[in-house]
Amino acid sequence: MKTPALISVLLFITTLAFAQPAKPDHSLLKQWETGPGLKMPESVLYDSVTGIIYVSNVDGNPARKDSSGFIATISQDGTILNNSWVTGIDSPKGMGILNHHLFVTNIDEVVEIDIPTATIVKRYPVTGSKFLNDIAVDPGTGMIFITDTQNGEVYVLHNGIVNLWLQGPIFKDANGLFLDGSLLYIGTGNNILQADIQSGEVIVSVPNTGGVDGLFLTSGNIFIYSDLKGSIYSAVRNRKPELLLNTAARRINAADFGVIPAKNMILVPTFGNNKVMCYTSSFIK
Repeated sequence: MKTPALISVLLFITTLAFAQPAKPDHSLLKQWETGPGLKMPESVLYDSVTGIIYVSNVDGNPARKDSSGFIATISQDGTILNNSWVTGIDSPKGMGILNHHLFVTNIDEVVEIDIPTATIVKRYPVTGSKFLNDIAVDPGTGMIFITDTQNGEVYVLHNGIVNLWLQGPIFKDANGLFLDGSLLYIGTGNNILQADIQSGEVIVSVPNTGGVDGLFLTSGNIFIYSDLKGSIYSAVRNRKPELLLNTAARRINAADFGVIPAKNMILVPTFGNNKVMCYTSSFIK
């Protein structure tokens, strides 16, 4: 027979258990994957104006100038619309859109493409760069931020001129970028950094991430990032990252993903697996 005191304790413990907030569901549900036609897709970018999804394809050695790389276009249901939308790029990786122009990193230059005509209109050499990777665009100022992973640097392309902006040991293996207002988030070899684009002040926002390839900050202030090896994580500031997806065992990479917030979609280029895979989750917005 339970005593009144014991019953009170059990009721208290039960109340506490039910009072604990439920852990948010961050599961990623696979929706589709593209068919044949992509070759080492490295980066995905959704164009909110046209509704088209751009995919940069390395198609060869990521550091070799061989003109084999190309940009493909796909629809929001994964249909490949044009797997040779723009060709003649060596090793296209990160992409950004400004004024109906697509800007693409290409080893040691940035390629500018006129979207309506699918034509390369200009190339911007980045002196001293070795492995340009991701891009983030500020539509308000027209500033285009670019990482150089090999040198651990961040450049700015503005009004047709490229300048080195950030460098130092803290930027080692700088890769994924995401711009939120005046704050630029930079994924490095082991952290997500926060840089104020007005003052240049840099702090560590999420430590001990491992390598960061794709990077996105949701409207709920949750970071999503990929590590190329095949893992996708979520993280909040100053907390341990949470693993959302791991396809490494199947030898499927997770490179620089794109996001369609209105549809809760994350579009993951699988690099060596030659596909883009679409997942959904309610927290991606």
